[in-house]
Amino acid sequence: PLLYPISNYGSVIDYVNHQFYTDKVGTPKGYLEAFRLRAEQFDRNKLLPSYEVNGRGIQGDAFFEALDLLKENGFEVNGEMIFSADASSTNNYYYERKSQAFLLNSTSVWSIPSYFVLLSYDFKV
Repeated sequence: PLLYPISNYGSVIDYVNHQFYTDKVGTPKGYLEAFRLRAEQFDRNKLLPSYEVNGRGIQGDAFFEALDLLKENGFEVNGEMIFSADASSTNNYYYERKSQAFLLNSTSVWSIPSYFVLLSYDFKV
């Protein structure tokens, strides 16, 4: 379903948030393989890695090991999507802070790209 907008409007789409945690990948190597697959479907430089705090898919520091594998395999990590900030509030936003540090440490002082950590809140009615 998302392939149509990418193929027809990719020039005006900045980033693609594929929710990798729904793929239920549990290891850094598995995450890399899932990312490679999605990178073939979407523009690889627009694809954002994603993580669900206390949820499905890869968990804990294995996510950051996966980010290192992405970089080692030639992928640019221009940002990350973390779901959900509500779950992160109990650990003082550990993953958001670690993500910001990862993004800052993976850029050059002379060439700083636009980067971000996209937070998602789980609003309950």
